[in-house]
Amino acid sequence: MLRVISLFGFGGGFLMISPDLRSTVLAALATGLSDLDKYSPWSYVACAVAGLLFVGVWLNRGSRVG
Repeated sequence: MLRVISLFGFGGGFLMISPDLRSTVLAALATGLSDLDKYSPWSYVACAVAGLLFVGVWLNRGSRVG
């Protein structure tokens, strides 16, 4: 958990000190969200299915450890 928090902290720190990186990330998010809106509702369904598959794989791998 500490590793995840530190990665988010470093990522946030880089976004705060680098205006070029921040603008690139925000532009990519805006483009992705406009593409989702253009192809809705199927794009939202695809994102939900991909999210469920990701969580399923993540939980399956987590149950095998230990």
